[in-house]
Amino acid sequence: MTAYRLSVQDLGDRTLGPEAPALTVGRSPDNDWVLDDTSISRRHARFEWDGDGLSVRDLGSKNGTSLNGAALLEPARVRPGDQLILGNVLVAIGFADQPLAQGPPPVRLDGPPAAELGLAAFSLPAAKVRSGEGLEGGPWAQVLGFIHELTLGLIRETTPRALLEQLVERLLQHLQADRGALLLKDAQGSLEPEVVRVRGNRRPEIRLSRTLVEAVLERREAILLTGPMDDPLASRSLILSGVTTVIATPLEAEGQVIGLLYFDSFSLLRQFTRDDLQLAATLAHVAAAKLQSAKLMAEAQRTRTLEHEMAIAREIQLRMLPLASPVRGPFDLYAELRPAREVGGDLYDYHWRDGRLCFCIGDVSGKGVPAALVMALTKTLFRANGSFLDDPGRLMAAVNERIYEETGPAIFVSAFCGFFDPADGRIAFSNAGHEAPVILSPSRPARFLEVAHGLALGILPDYAYQAQETVLGDREALLLYTDGITEANDPARELYTPERMMAELERRPGEDPLAVVAHLLGAVERFAAGAPQADDLTLLCLRRRRDSAEAPLRP
Repeated sequence: MTAYRLSVQDLGDRTLGPEAPALTVGRSPDNDWVLDDTSISRRHARFEWDGDGLSVRDLGSKNGTSLNGAALLEPARVRPGDQLILGNVLVAIGFADQPLAQGPPPVRLDGPPAAELGLAAFSLPAAKVRSGEGLEGGPWAQVLGFIHELTLGLIRETTPRALLEQLVERLLQHLQADRGALLLKDAQGSLEPEVVRVRGNRRPEIRLSRTLVEAVLERREAILLTGPMDDPLASRSLILSGVTTVIATPLEAEGQVIGLLYFDSFSLLRQFTRDDLQLAATLAHVAAAKLQSAKLMAEAQRTRTLEHEMAIAREIQLRMLPLASPVRGPFDLYAELRPAREVGGDLYDYHWRDGRLCFCIGDVSGKGVPAALVMALTKTLFRANGSFLDDPGRLMAAVNERIYEETGPAIFVSAFCGFFDPADGRIAFSNAGHEAPVILSPSRPARFLEVAHGLALGILPDYAYQAQETVLGDREALLLYTDGITEANDPARELYTPERMMAELERRPGEDPLAVVAHLLGAVERFAAGAPQADDLTLLCLRRRRDSAEAPLRP
């Protein structure tokens, strides 16, 4: 009863044994083990532990699975030390109670340490380099000091407001300016003052010329004025105020101008220089980067919160489905649902009642959360009414009435439900606008079951659904599916179609429900060739086994 451990470098590990005897692997979030690698298919492989050892089965993956250098075409035993590759991902195999020998490539230190660096090397403490200390020439020390402080604001828990206030105050001191302002665009694109600083008793009101603002924002120019009286960029009010020199530069990050930085002075002795303009423009770019970074972080946090909530919703939705699949006993059954989004509108259910299996499959119109809510309602109604109604037509009518009452006219549900008696193979069923199931026989070609196409659920109240009957022969199977299978599309937007599905079912590996479902899903994935999944994919396969009609039901 030895348990096994599977491990993928940087992607974690999983244990298979008595408590977890099966494991599906793939890129899709509904797998037991999600391997986020482009070479892995959405549903790539399945591992099974049976007490005597561990086996692996490829589920029709696009890039295949290899075991010890050979392509895996049939289920095979795997042992510790085997080289198992899913797509391009190496899976290490070992016993759960023993360490796995794997790790990153080594990095080694070469040679003995030297007493000191050579003559060609120049060194300074990193802190001095960051602050500008030890570098000669011009204003580099102060410039780098500014940039160092503001860059720290990008990675610290500094609010954008605090960083902008620090920027305006520090530049006001360095430039010996009398007034400074930082303006940001609002949602309508208008400039609104965010930070304004004035030294002494200077005129607090700042009036900018539209020509100057247009040059900064529209043409993305950093402007230096050293003689406002002779420059058309200066407004009349600016000239009359006595301003002698001006700096205005855009706040620009990743090609987007989000505001403007402005400084002026009334001094006749100190004029702003081109070095001052370059410093202001550089620090304005750093401030804009902080604002954009904060905006992106806020958006990322909202996205993470939404993804977390959707993940919880997805888990709740999947937990509403039957947990025991595949089922072995008086019949074989396997079902699988792959949502196109985090949550979806497809559903299936089955439960054992008085020696018969009550089962259903459905597809809610629409996508996302609204469809998921109606899916939960529909599944609950089938389970509740199927516990006391014996006739599939009456069961369908009861579910239809409540869905009509609880949902709006824009939402409807296609569905198929039935009661299967494994003793004689009889299936009593009813159809509500759903795709016709397929009968799979070991001695005959695959064929569609003849069904009456009743109205989808939720369209009309008091609708009478027809009850029909068929009989499954020994080892015959009934395959239910949603239109996500037949309407899957490739990159050219071509549909998979029922004809392709039937042709693929002719090439199926027997009638075992698990193999049938895996085979068809693999075929659809290969046809899609990487095109995004547009709709939920759901399959339920039920096979009669006459030789075990009296056997107990077990997962």
